[in-house]
Amino acid sequence: MTDMISNAAVVLERIYDSALDDTFFETVLDTIHSLFPDAVVLLIGQDTLRTAGNFLLCRGLAMDAITPSVADLAIDNPWLQHLWQRKEGVVYQDDELMPHQELLESKSAKHWLSIFRPMVCATGLVINRRRARQLVLEIRFPEPDHQRMRRNVTSVLEELGPHFVRAAQIMRLNFHHPIDAQLINDILEMFPFPMLIMDADFRVRSINERAEALADSMETFFISADGEFHAVDLDTELELRKIVQQQNNGHRNDDELIPLFNTDKTKRIFLSLTKLGKPVQRQLGPNSIYQKQSARLALVFQDTKEPLKLSHRALWRAFKLTNAEAELASLLLEGCSVGECAHRQHLAKQTLRNHLGSIMKKTQTNRQPQLVALLTRLALSTMP
Repeated sequence: MTDMISNAAVVLERIYDSALDDTFFETVLDTIHSLFPDAVVLLIGQDTLRTAGNFLLCRGLAMDAITPSVADLAIDNPWLQHLWQRKEGVVYQDDELMPHQELLESKSAKHWLSIFRPMVCATGLVINRRRARQLVLEIRFPEPDHQRMRRNVTSVLEELGPHFVRAAQIMRLNFHHPIDAQLINDILEMFPFPMLIMDADFRVRSINERAEALADSMETFFISADGEFHAVDLDTELELRKIVQQQNNGHRNDDELIPLFNTDKTKRIFLSLTKLGKPVQRQLGPNSIYQKQSARLALVFQDTKEPLKLSHRALWRAFKLTNAEAELASLLLEGCSVGECAHRQHLAKQTLRNHLGSIMKKTQTNRQPQLVALLTRLALSTMP
């Protein structure tokens, strides 16, 4: 380990511990900034699909410069575009991303550099990359004496970089053994509706493909580059965070139904929020006990405008309904009355009443609302 790190064992222990107790970002920033207090240390979270989820954490940068820095994390920023070509865990230098003169002449880079002022030199590495998201650690320093700074920063990153990469992977496993994590993901994929699991800090722990597709659309909610769940509508976001905090503190019922709106409130889906047991205490070593303070929560999404369907084949297998009976059952599931079904099928009402009586006998129901409720439960369990 480099001589600049006085107690390497303690530093490494702190890094890996932080991956387990959700303080990894802060630990990385504090560790590097303690070694280079005159430099600017950045953690850049970029998501090319959900740019609203981009974030920038830093040490050594004035507060009034952070907001415009985040605004500049755009996908057309040439600096960030070149970062996508860098291999994860490999230290890079600024002139390997862009020639110095090209950097100075680039419009977006000029804006970027105007924020950091004299910090025009940079050394860094990509800590983590997954699909459209990447997490980058970058140290910026002034041009005077840049050779010494670059040499020292590179030495430290080459030593700590592999540990940062590994710790980020551990953090992504979210307290689960890899087999356990895969099992949970497999179970979520079995559910016929969009579903995810998050903690009370709104960090998404597991998610199925249906929920990912909803998140990617960014109509009612999205997942930021740092893995946090966010409602698109600000009022809904604030109300949801209040409910989750109350649930986590044990001051609210475990089950909640919450409408999620888009920004102009023209679209709405429903979120069912369920608390999953109590926080879990894990023994991770002879002297280390980590208490996860926030409970896990299951989020299930339902779009009430999405029509429920049951195939004729499914109705035949379940109740031995004929094609005519299955067609009537499907229309009733859509919310049609017997009169509307007769009009759509060009059949007499009495014919459909006869079909309805046969359906009720086969399904062992006594009233039409009871039949529709039964069909609805089956449809929800077999959604495509």
